[in-house]
Amino acid sequence: MNGRDRNSQPLRPVRRPGPAPRHEQGLQRHGPRRQDPHHRRPAAWLALVLCLVFGAACQQEFDVPDFSQLELSELTAIALDAPLSTAADHDWPGWRGHNASGVSKCGNLATEWDNQEGFRWRRDLEGEGNSSPVVWGDAVLLTTDIDGGLFVDCFSLADGTPRWRARAGSTVGPTHVKNGYAAASVTTDGQRVFAFFGGTGMFCFDLASGEEIWRTDLGELEHYWGTASSPVLFEDLVIQMCDNVRESFIVGLDKESGEEMWRTPRPSHGSWSTPVFVTLERDGKKYVEMVVNGTGTNHSGGGEVLAYDPLFGHPLWSVRGTRDIACPTAIVHEGRIISTTGRRGPIISIEPGGFGDVTDSHVQWRLPRGGPYVPTGLAIDGRLYLVDDSGTMSCYKTASGERVWRQRLGGAFTASLVAGDGKIYATSEEGDVFVVAQGDEFQLLATNSFNQRCLATPAIASDSLLFRTESQLYCIAPLQLAASEPVATEMP
Repeated sequence: MNGRDRNSQPLRPVRRPGPAPRHEQGLQRHGPRRQDPHHRRPAAWLALVLCLVFGAACQQEFDVPDFSQLELSELTAIALDAPLSTAADHDWPGWRGHNASGVSKCGNLATEWDNQEGFRWRRDLEGEGNSSPVVWGDAVLLTTDIDGGLFVDCFSLADGTPRWRARAGSTVGPTHVKNGYAAASVTTDGQRVFAFFGGTGMFCFDLASGEEIWRTDLGELEHYWGTASSPVLFEDLVIQMCDNVRESFIVGLDKESGEEMWRTPRPSHGSWSTPVFVTLERDGKKYVEMVVNGTGTNHSGGGEVLAYDPLFGHPLWSVRGTRDIACPTAIVHEGRIISTTGRRGPIISIEPGGFGDVTDSHVQWRLPRGGPYVPTGLAIDGRLYLVDDSGTMSCYKTASGERVWRQRLGGAFTASLVAGDGKIYATSEEGDVFVVAQGDEFQLLATNSFNQRCLATPAIASDSLLFRTESQLYCIAPLQLAASEPVATEMP
């Protein structure tokens, strides 16, 4: 790994004397937590971060380090020469694909289909779940809740044949009727599958066989609306946001063992977004920041966009102004972050980098309203596309926030947008899929209907679209390909 010395001592949150937190009780440690160069001054460093980023009341005196004496490489993770993910362009390795962008580089995607034509295959699903399909090679992965049991299912992309089913545990705690207990999508590195089930824990399975490799209890995670943030991968870590009504945090686990490497408290009472990564360059070096869209609050005062060092979990910067309920994931485009939160809440374009509260210095532009409540939009070629919960789709210029067009589609929306082959796919709760052309003029190319309730975001893999409805998994291919014999790709 570049940029960090793992032989120094770890930085970890300062804990007061008393019983060990629940997540540490009864857990066997397989090695030291992730190590950090500032081991000689952990209390001072943590105090500085809390004061700058969270606005915490500093009631104790600390020896605060001078920023001028610290190198940027000591504060942010240096990006490797290799990409953040080793997944191929035709894979869809996590929720909304590569870095949760919702954008695929695949071509020759279907525009029209119906109940008789266009299906490569369809598979009846057991149980309930709103997680999205994840694809690596020939493996299609879903989570599901079957009568209170939590499972990961693996199907063949070629023909929908079940490959394996792995049990993770049982449901715990309350949840929202539109969220459920199988809302977070899995992520995979091509060898392992990582699945998060809230208070039930984080689980790792072998991609080829479904055999359990490890499981980690992350402690009591309870929210009356449940959890939905999906795990993400960075280098040798699987990172999970764990917002709940009390003591929210974000945690980095060793992806080979499940060992907790770092844990950072979050000033939030609930967020359902998934972390994303943005790469920036300074002085000829590349750095990676991890960004979480919004912090839930128990009042109408609003929340923040927060950035972290993904390698050690250090808070880096914050931008105030999100709504108090944060469901959409941040959008990364051309080196900037776009935040949308709340019913017709603000849309904020943010320049990454900096330290502490950068609201006044790093906000590129801000619109007071227009953001969706649940669906995440996407950005392509300098255009931001959003669909709100009531079925209105909008296009904005990412450089300025200027609105290009706005059009009513109809229906209610929970699923997020995905795009590929010059087309945007918007899936309503009623199971209608609106296919819209990318561009500066609204053009509806087709409307296709499953006639089933659909809350899950679709996936794109190779030349196929994958849609999860309340009872079936559909693989859609162009009409000329759907009727032909599918070609299977080799399982990793």
